[in-house]
Amino acid sequence: MSFIDYNFRTTSTPSQVTDLKRETIGPARVIDVIVDSDHPLYDKYDGPSGVGMIFYRLLTQTDIDRSDTGEEEHTGQAYPISSYQKLLPLKNEIVFLVDGPDPQVALGSGQGRKYYITPFNIWNHPHHNAIPVKPEDSQDSVNIGKGIEASDKVAPMQPFPGDVLLEGRLGQSIRFTGHAEGKSPFTDSSNTLKPLTIISNGQKEPENGFLHIVEDVNEDPSSIFMTSDHTIPLTLIKDKRDSYNNKPDTPSNYKGAQLLFNSDRLTLNARKSDILFSSAESIGMNSTTVNIDGEDYICADADKIYLGVKARTSSGANKQPAVLGHRMEAFLQDILDQLIAVSKAMGKAKTVDGKPVPTINLRGNSSQIVFKQLKRQLNPRGSSNLKSKKLYIE
Repeated sequence: MSFIDYNFRTTSTPSQVTDLKRETIGPARVIDVIVDSDHPLYDKYDGPSGVGMIFYRLLTQTDIDRSDTGEEEHTGQAYPISSYQKLLPLKNEIVFLVDGPDPQVALGSGQGRKYYITPFNIWNHPHHNAIPVKPEDSQDSVNIGKGIEASDKVAPMQPFPGDVLLEGRLGQSIRFTGHAEGKSPFTDSSNTLKPLTIISNGQKEPENGFLHIVEDVNEDPSSIFMTSDHTIPLTLIKDKRDSYNNKPDTPSNYKGAQLLFNSDRLTLNARKSDILFSSAESIGMNSTTVNIDGEDYICADADKIYLGVKARTSSGANKQPAVLGHRMEAFLQDILDQLIAVSKAMGKAKTVDGKPVPTINLRGNSSQIVFKQLKRQLNPRGSSNLKSKKLYIE
């Protein structure tokens, strides 16, 4: 009578032992993985062509590692079976081997080589599924590779009916969901069968790394929610909207198709062309400071442009319009010309009997000098010290 232990070795009486042949498919323990040129066997196994290749040991009664740790000796090499989608296994994970052609197949090579399929889901956890070599060792002490540490701060994602889930080892995930069944916080009878895609990079720290969790738009380090008819309870870090007559719905009150990006910092960089924002209703910006820098110019255009909340909300004479610089200087120039003419007349003023009026004459002459100095500061057709050299209005 025989049975399979958790190390995938067949245990039986000697007469009943049947080993897996080296050329057959089957499970194998990962001993090592070539991931880059720093691996000591990188050049021996064709350099870049060997990246992703594993060294394995078949899980048979005869393939027992005789080293001190029981996890150093390998009996073969295998390559990732997919060229475009790779899940590199960790040391002591169990993969499934299949036979396939080698690079010399076009030359009639009949040798072939081994390929591996993604690790067995032994622990039903995305972080790792490595299993100890010795039955008495615990999962916590299993060696998963040099410089790689296991963590209890990564939890598996809670699946909902019909979901397609992609989960990384460190809390990254992509979820394609939309069925109302189950305990989904995003979908109910009002939006069932409406697609929802969630990309999350990292998780809030779980209370128990073995219990399933759901994405948290507010607590996960970085996430993107792509909805079609859903409400996502995103809490905005700033909610001041005094520039609005009618404030737009917050994300937690909006239901429909929307894109939500949430992280500690967002950067958009167009290296060759433009970044264009277009909205049917409004574009709202809110921060402690709003800073806009342009190398050539900054242009804001609308039927009305308000600077400050009171400029928008005030009525009557309290709604103050801006002044046009050139026209204001032309207006002031006309006034000064009149004042200069009056000053000249005052400087020459005489009594009815033809005698000077010293007080008026003195004031007229001194005022004329001042008014001419003020007039020289005006330039209705060009730049002047009274007008901004950076800010222009219609």
